[in-house]
Amino acid sequence: MTAEIEWVTGVLRVGRSFEEHGDPYDFSCTINRRGDCAELIGGNGTITPQIWRDVKEALVAQGVTHAQWDRLNNTPRSIVANSTNQLSIQPSDIQHYTLNS
Repeated sequence: MTAEIEWVTGVLRVGRSFEEHGDPYDFSCTINRRGDCAELIGGNGTITPQIWRDVKEALVAQGVTHAQWDRLNNTPRSIVANSTNQLSIQPSDIQHYTLNS
């Protein structure tokens, strides 16, 4: 007999001076994960184009191909991986990408 743990929740931290745990960061959020889908929630801080590229790169590196991020202005966005392993933001059908539904 054996046991396995599948981690489904994490914290993302990113910023201009962030290199490792304990460094200052500009943006953070909680991530819930189901397979290759991630839901980004509770975001706090500033998102610049570079920070957004770093977030997308980190998600792709972890095997995420789809993500849901509900922005503060209530405009749902889908983050989708394309053939070049880059994630793009597109208008989404929130029912299609919402986790735990």
